[in-house]
Amino acid sequence: MHSESLIGLLAEIPGTDVSAEAGVVTVHVPAIGDSVRLKIRDILGFEQIVVPTGAPGLELGIRRGHEELPLIVTVDDVVFMPAYAADMLVPGAEVRVPATPDLITYSEMHRDVRALGRAVDIEGAEFDDDILAATLLVHRCFLAGAVRVGLWPVRVAAWWEYCWSRVGDRLPLGPFRPDPAWDRLMADVHEARRRSGQPVRRD
Repeated sequence: MHSESLIGLLAEIPGTDVSAEAGVVTVHVPAIGDSVRLKIRDILGFEQIVVPTGAPGLELGIRRGHEELPLIVTVDDVVFMPAYAADMLVPGAEVRVPATPDLITYSEMHRDVRALGRAVDIEGAEFDDDILAATLLVHRCFLAGAVRVGLWPVRVAAWWEYCWSRVGDRLPLGPFRPDPAWDRLMADVHEARRRSGQPVRRD
């Protein structure tokens, strides 16, 4: 892995701040309010690309166990692969497992879960519980996918947790598999709320 070339190419992408220290490269993307943090030894390769919007990007292959996961850093956004829905739930859980996109942008993930959080706040709004359960499961797949490629989407997770606190107890969803990374993310959500003095809903 030519780390100097990698860091140089990442730094050329508009809307990113790149640093490297102790074998870890950090790509901060102010537009999404998050950073990708990766051990350089886990980056199996990289290639300059042009994303569908016409913007420049850098596609990386990230080693996670026996998998190589795609991660694209582009202008003001990051693109990644959602986690598998079946991996979110305990074996045998009875729930409609929805189709998920092959790739999702961070900004889309944030927009969609925020929109759901606002929708469940509408007084008198009615939802099909099966569809709502599937939607929350998809959003959890997005979050888990973001975490496993080095992102830490606290604000997005806060919206997910808010939705779950409002409607989760009535939905045919779960139980979820134990996930220490998710537990740490939720702890940071609650800590962020405590420090800000905000009520349950946070953005």
